[in-house]
Amino acid sequence: MKLKGQVALITGAATGIGRASARLFAQEGAQVAIADINDKDSKETVRMIQDAGGKAMFIHTDVSAVPQLERMVRTTVDGFGKLTIFFHNAGIAGPGVLETTAEEDYDRCMAINLKAGFFGARFAVPEIRKAGGGSILFTSSGLGLRPSPQSPVYSLTKAGLIMLTRSLAVSLARENIRVNAICPGPVSETPIWQDFVNRVPGTNADEYGRKSLEGRPIARFGTAEEIARAALFLVSPENSYITGVALPVDGGGVAR
Repeated sequence: MKLKGQVALITGAATGIGRASARLFAQEGAQVAIADINDKDSKETVRMIQDAGGKAMFIHTDVSAVPQLERMVRTTVDGFGKLTIFFHNAGIAGPGVLETTAEEDYDRCMAINLKAGFFGARFAVPEIRKAGGGSILFTSSGLGLRPSPQSPVYSLTKAGLIMLTRSLAVSLARENIRVNAICPGPVSETPIWQDFVNRVPGTNADEYGRKSLEGRPIARFGTAEEIARAALFLVSPENSYITGVALPVDGGGVAR
């Protein structure tokens, strides 16, 4: 019960890494608020948690809309009494190469991946402060630590989350609020994977997957559950001396 007494708010928890993290956090004792635009799968995530004896609620949230981020935090606190963990996991693959990137696609990727993390933290921090401290976690990417040849916008947003992590870690440390990021490698079972494949028209999914694993020391895809366990490690109060970290969970891809 590493998260006993904790209240966690997770964006993008309808499927994939977010769902796996929500289930694991609940298993470890947290009450979990799931914020997502996907009603059907979010409600299924809540059901999974409740069937396992945990406590969860769903808050329909378009994270690209700042007023909805504020409402998301307020609803979490109204429902569970406090907030101690904010995990901005929601994200999209974004547009492809520079020459084919439209302004509206650039703006949407920035809004969901990066702006939502900034303003989600903006509204979460006062509540975490009231609770006596806690954790903020962002899902960055291995492609925030090294550049993506397929999407400069995606790498830009994920690198921005790493700098946001470090900036907030420095400014919030004395308030007992830790801020970290996870940097996953390829996780093929998540819905976003197909979006990565589709960014460049005509991309062969098998070939794209093979290239993603090429040269990776652990030459396989990760699982959502493996990423969730790294997330649990970083938000757990027992790891209270860790802040400002961008942790690769990528089979050694960044190291290589």
